[in-house]
Amino acid sequence: MPESARRKPQKDDDVQRAMRYSRTKEWLVLIGMTWSALTSFVALTTGASGRLRRWAEHFAPARLGPVMPYTLVAGILGFVTSLPLSYYGGFVVEHRYGLSNQTRRAWILDGFKGLGISLALGLPLAHGVYWVIRRYPQRWWAILSGALVPFTIILSNLAPVLLMPLFNKFEPLRDRALAKRITDLAADEGVRVSEVMQMDMSKQTKKANAMFTGIGNTKRIILADTLLDEFSDDEVEVVLAHELGHQVHRDIWKLIGLQVPVTLFTFFAAHRLTRPIMERYGKRWGLQVERGAADVAALPLLSLVGGTAGTVLGPAFNAIVRRWIEHPADVYALDVTRKREAFVSAMEKLGKMNLSNPRPSTLVKWLLYDHPTLQERIDFGRKYTPR
Repeated sequence: MPESARRKPQKDDDVQRAMRYSRTKEWLVLIGMTWSALTSFVALTTGASGRLRRWAEHFAPARLGPVMPYTLVAGILGFVTSLPLSYYGGFVVEHRYGLSNQTRRAWILDGFKGLGISLALGLPLAHGVYWVIRRYPQRWWAILSGALVPFTIILSNLAPVLLMPLFNKFEPLRDRALAKRITDLAADEGVRVSEVMQMDMSKQTKKANAMFTGIGNTKRIILADTLLDEFSDDEVEVVLAHELGHQVHRDIWKLIGLQVPVTLFTFFAAHRLTRPIMERYGKRWGLQVERGAADVAALPLLSLVGGTAGTVLGPAFNAIVRRWIEHPADVYALDVTRKREAFVSAMEKLGKMNLSNPRPSTLVKWLLYDHPTLQERIDFGRKYTPR
């Protein structure tokens, strides 16, 4: 039997496996969104949220108010109620498809780390948000939308040095020749990076990844050890050139700029719809109707209304990111490296290692994908002639 005939069934099996995995993960995303909305609805309509606020008012110092105690308990309860689905999607499915290297203990530890970070950041943030809502009851939605920009900048600057090292070990890239090749490429394009790092992503997964992260003095290139182990230097270069394209095109600022109108719409919808809904059903649900959105017990209602508005805008947001941010970064990678074969082979390896569905349905693509599909990227790389 010819070698090509033996390879084709194996390739078809890989594609079918990737499709099964991707469809499972896509269903889990949709189920997770539904579950989150359902728990908010139940907490609101059963009066559980109102009872939690009354408990927080009873035990919290008057000067502190109920927001932080309420948020603490609600965050822990949300973590617990979502744990079965998170465990199935993040541990069971990943092991079933041979993608995870984590033990159950390590997975649980990462989950608690994530909860701790969420609470450490979320409690004071919630306190500040509700201060704004109380202080500016008619304009809070605009003020909070504007505050998103500096908050995102600060978080992007701190994440590489304070948050990400809690989950993985980062060290200078051991292959110094490759590090110089990458920094020289970045320098030629006018991008200065503080360091080229590698991370022990293999402690969690067999998937591959690479990224630019940080802003200003924390800007750095990070390569997963899984990618370094499986990709040639040329393939690493084209993957990093895609990320470099985001830097050259200032895509982080574009994304922040795109997020502002989405947040404005989401918060405005919450502002406009919360009051009439509370006036009709609030007393039945145990809410303080006269306080409107400033009642922390109305947080599930804000989440439902804002989440619905955000979901409505999701497909348009994804389409914009695919067309004007991610695709131009692929074009840039091909133009700057002029290594079309390496680009195609890198996409194929990423698809195989990450079990990416090369051809998701149009509906799934529009709902969930903020990148071109794998097959679209491969087909583009094969036919594109670098300038």
